Amino acid sequence: MISIRGRMGGGFPTLCGLSVLLACEKARLLFPLSAPPIAVKITYPTLPVSSRKEEILAAMRQAQVVVVVGETGSGKTTQLPKMALELALAEGRQGMVGCTQPRRLAATSVAKRVAEELRVQPGAEVGYEVRFDKRTSEETQVKFMTDGILLAELQGDRFLKKYHTIIIDEAHERSLNIDFLLGILKQLLAKRRDLRVLISSATLDAGSFSEFFSQAPMVMVEGRTFPVEDYFLPPLEREYLADQVVRGVEWVDAYDRNGDVLVFLPGEREIREAAQAVEDRGFRNTEVLPVFARLSMGDQQRVFAPSRKRRIVLATNVAETSLTIPGIVYVIDSGLARVSRWSPQRGIQRLQIEQISQASARQRRGRCGRVREGVCVKLYDELDLEEAAEFTDPEIRRSSLAGVILKMKALGLGEIEDFPFVDPPNGKAIKEGYATLEEVDALHDEGRNGLSEVGWRLAKLPLDPRLGRMLVEAEKRGVLAEILVIVGGLSVMDVRERPEGKEDAARQAQAKFRDSRSDFLSLLKIWNAVSKFRDGKGRFQRNQLRKFCQKSFCNFRRLVEWDQIVGEIARSFCVKKERPETRLASFEVEVGEGKGARNRAAKYYKEIHCALLAGMPRSIGIWDKESKSYKGVGGMKFAIFPGSGLFKEKKRPDWVLAFELVETSRLWARKVAWMQPDWVEEVAPHLCRKRYHSPEWNEGQGAVYGKETILLGGLTIVPGRPVFFGRVSPKAAHEVFVREAILEGRLVKGGGSPPPCLERLAQVRRQCAAAERKLRRVGGLWLEEYAFDFYFARIPVEATTAKAFHQWRKQDGHEDKLMISLRDVVWEEGIESELLLFPDTIEHGGREWLVEYVCDPEAPDDGLVFELELAELPHFPDYLPSWVVPGMLAERVELLIRSLPKDWRTRFQPISQTAEDFLKEWTGWEPQTGLLEALGEFLTGIAGVVIEPKLFDESRLPVSLRPTVTVRDEKGKVLGFSEDVRELKEKLAGLLRSRREAAANEKWEMTGGTYWSFGEVPERAEGVYPALVDEGESVGMRAFLEKEEAAESHRAGVVRLFWMDHEAMLRGFMKRSFLRPLTKLVFGPGQSEALEEQVMRVAVEAAFYKKGAELPRSAGDFAAASEVARGWVLDQARDLAAELERAAEVYDFANRWLAGKGEDKLYVETVADLSEELEWLKRDQFVWKAGARRALRYARHYEALEERLKRLDSLPLAKDEEKRRQLDVLWLDWLKQWRARPEAVRLWEVGWLLAEWRIQLFAPGVPREGKVSEKIIDKALRG
Repeated sequence: MISIRGRMGGGFPTLCGLSVLLACEKARLLFPLSAPPIAVKITYPTLPVSSRKEEILAAMRQAQVVVVVGETGSGKTTQLPKMALELALAEGRQGMVGCTQPRRLAATSVAKRVAEELRVQPGAEVGYEVRFDKRTSEETQVKFMTDGILLAELQGDRFLKKYHTIIIDEAHERSLNIDFLLGILKQLLAKRRDLRVLISSATLDAGSFSEFFSQAPMVMVEGRTFPVEDYFLPPLEREYLADQVVRGVEWVDAYDRNGDVLVFLPGEREIREAAQAVEDRGFRNTEVLPVFARLSMGDQQRVFAPSRKRRIVLATNVAETSLTIPGIVYVIDSGLARVSRWSPQRGIQRLQIEQISQASARQRRGRCGRVREGVCVKLYDELDLEEAAEFTDPEIRRSSLAGVILKMKALGLGEIEDFPFVDPPNGKAIKEGYATLEEVDALHDEGRNGLSEVGWRLAKLPLDPRLGRMLVEAEKRGVLAEILVIVGGLSVMDVRERPEGKEDAARQAQAKFRDSRSDFLSLLKIWNAVSKFRDGKGRFQRNQLRKFCQKSFCNFRRLVEWDQIVGEIARSFCVKKERPETRLASFEVEVGEGKGARNRAAKYYKEIHCALLAGMPRSIGIWDKESKSYKGVGGMKFAIFPGSGLFKEKKRPDWVLAFELVETSRLWARKVAWMQPDWVEEVAPHLCRKRYHSPEWNEGQGAVYGKETILLGGLTIVPGRPVFFGRVSPKAAHEVFVREAILEGRLVKGGGSPPPCLERLAQVRRQCAAAERKLRRVGGLWLEEYAFDFYFARIPVEATTAKAFHQWRKQDGHEDKLMISLRDVVWEEGIESELLLFPDTIEHGGREWLVEYVCDPEAPDDGLVFELELAELPHFPDYLPSWVVPGMLAERVELLIRSLPKDWRTRFQPISQTAEDFLKEWTGWEPQTGLLEALGEFLTGIAGVVIEPKLFDESRLPVSLRPTVTVRDEKGKVLGFSEDVRELKEKLAGLLRSRREAAANEKWEMTGGTYWSFGEVPERAEGVYPALVDEGESVGMRAFLEKEEAAESHRAGVVRLFWMDHEAMLRGFMKRSFLRPLTKLVFGPGQSEALEEQVMRVAVEAAFYKKGAELPRSAGDFAAASEVARGWVLDQARDLAAELERAAEVYDFANRWLAGKGEDKLYVETVADLSEELEWLKRDQFVWKAGARRALRYARHYEALEERLKRLDSLPLAKDEEKRRQLDVLWLDWLKQWRARPEAVRLWEVGWLLAEWRIQLFAPGVPREGKVSEKIIDKALRG
């Protein structure tokens, strides 16, 4: 007997052997009836369907099938089972009323409601059965169940003998199960004349049900007890949906401030956006409640809880029929729904937003007016509603039919085209269903009429064929336990939740489940994590599991359902342990565990994903860099879904496999994993095809080789295996040999010397390419086919390997036959004379200037390019490029004349003749001025008025007629490029200057001096500034181009020379600890040079100034100054120490002041400014960089800082801010430059000017040095 299971995941329910069932004799003779009915008291609440009770009962007495049409709220779901029970009791029938529901929640909740109305306990007279939950007894007379359960019962109850009445509720939903049940019931009714069938539908398309069941009677029931008004609010131009929802709520709020509002929106994203928009609008006494499938259970339950506030519920179409939200008075209908459609052509699931049908609009309208008069606000035009489809497409027309076809074949129900469906599926969907079965290797080689061994196994599983195929492959590869868990996880909604407002916390809590390579391994990680909460019998310890779910943001119910599904699949697959233990730990390979462990982990990964791949061999993709998406089978483009663990990986996998491809805003791949493409050939060879292609010359082999490529649906699985193409196609190999080995010059391996015939070919190519650039006809002279024909006709087919070719060409003068010439490849004759107008060099002023020709309209140097070396630039005439070359001059002159303003241009008609006259006048003359000046002078003579050069508009000339100049260094590196020679000279002036400095230093540069051996060092000579240079252990000399840099270097060099002569004395002074501890503590840290050494060096500089105002520049002056300095160094060091001590005291005070104001928001900018000032004053080597004159007055700046701080404590902050804003105009600009170039001497000087300006602005009581102003500083900063 065939095992029967309910529907699971995306699969279609299995059935018993229905062909056997229909062949049996009458059910009354085969099966005894159930126990006699138990009397119950049946009453009916005041509902619309109750008023039609007698009409419905009369129809049931007269016909086997009755169709009841009642709009939402009419009470048909709860009252029809009671009517059927009442009629059965009156007739003394035995058995049950069987009521199907599309969803488990509806089945259980309606059963409890009916039991309550009949005043019986659920599970007794009224029971229910859904997957994993059954509450019935021997007393049960009314049984509610999912449609999948009823299909499953057909195995043990072939004629449904337990039931005297079957009610198919919510038939308008037209799921696959409902349509299949209707077809089976139609066949079964002929065998059971006593069986009654009630079909309950909420939409008017029930007429199709009546027609399907041979014009079965229909009873129409009104759906609401209060009137409902309709209002249309179509969208404004470019109005977002969220804004339109807000407008709708505003309309309702203005109409009535009481009564809950239900807003229908297409999906989660639209709900979130609209919820945010409504909340931002700030309606009074209002609560916004979103409802969608991925919302956590707690958030979903909020819509059922009573509230003192007006509730605005934003929901998907789940609220049309599946979910009844109490208290709804107003409905706002967006007119949109996200509809799942299977695309047979592309083999993907599409979740597109569509206009709802008229039937759905009535359903949504029916949700208001249940508690009092209601209003339905439609966010679309009335015409849109009239033009909408009358009914929603049934699921059989929107789903893959692979599972349906498989089950029908296994059960012998014939072809799907012949089965009695209410709406038969279209041919494309059927064709795609068969294609899917072929993909998973379920069909026999004979075609559609038989199943393969794999197909028979798949038919016995309660799974979609794809999922079943994964299990079959997993068993073969030894990973059945892992795939059982994964398949179970794929059959339920994701157990991970992201509650609104807690997304980050949930993301962190679930990070431990994430796997950067595979979302499927994430499922295994979750399974392993919850497995520790099982008892000895494998059952969950629910309290511990609930705590885990709360901590990990997982849905408890879905986890339990997953566990139950895995157990059910395991039983169907005859697995001994229903809760398999996976070997996920095999993946956790630590660094250092060895190559063997890593290989085992890689093999384990491969086996799992090969098993998965067997079920979805065409759901693969390769990363396409151009489109930044994955390219799938058939050319489709998809992206990894943001919820995937692979979504944010920096290293994007080249190849992925995806469990499903769903199209919403774009085509998304959900549940994704990295894979190797060659796995496809291993798993699904029946889908792959091979072809030979890409013959090419292989230099290493010296022959033409091609490739064997493995393809799947347009994707290259194996990119190519090399194959000698001479055997595959000698003719193609001959052609490739000529084109690639000969014409491309690749005959010789490794860059060896080519044979004479190929040297000649290269020479002719160069000649032709140069001619094409000059004449601006790139590709217009050389004809590759001429060259190909030349060699193809002379080289035999047998000589298409390197070895064979060389043997052939060396025989009987064959080499001479291969000597090609320009005539053999150029189609045009007589170009030699034209090329004379385009010379390679231009002679002018006794020099030759090299020119190049570029023919690239997109390139900035298109046209004529003068190539200069840097040393040539100063001698190059600025005007020379304007004269171009003879071959370009005529066109350039004519276009220049045409660029003149119209009033001037008309004086020189015909322009071409005027241009020709000009050229005749200048032929043979060497120009000494620019072309514009010469042309203007010539035209002035014609017009009698002055034509100034500026009247010509060179910008109107094409780039190819605007010559450029490129300057290179000795190594060929481009140093500059421009159309303007003067601009180029200015740009490279610095480089020329540095070259000049280097040249000057050939005279001045000296190194390694330990005494004054430099002679006299002039302050300025020959345009440069010679100066001593501190080399650390010695002193040198070199020339500078900037006076300030020379002065700073000379200062350091003089001090170093003195230091080398008196190091022992200076070291002795330093040991006397003339610096106080506070000074060292404040200024010592962060200095690259010891503070004591800086002070001593500056003291030496100061001592030199006792001799004179300038530092010595000769040996005699140095000796005299040194003699004086020896007696002053210690005193100057002490003076400096005292100055720094005073500065340190103020710094300490300022530091404490800044710390005290650090948290005060009013002083944020002031504190930042003061910190920047201290950064400058206390910078690295600040004592040495200040120099003797400034260092001996250094405390002055700190005293100014102290005065400013005291003013800040006693005067309004606004006064300081006003001065600071005045300072910031220049300070911030300078600070940015100084931080970028802290060693720039010029910026030091600007810094001191700014420091003096600070004293002037903030501390007028502190003496200033020198004249300073904003204008002076700005000039210094810009200079």
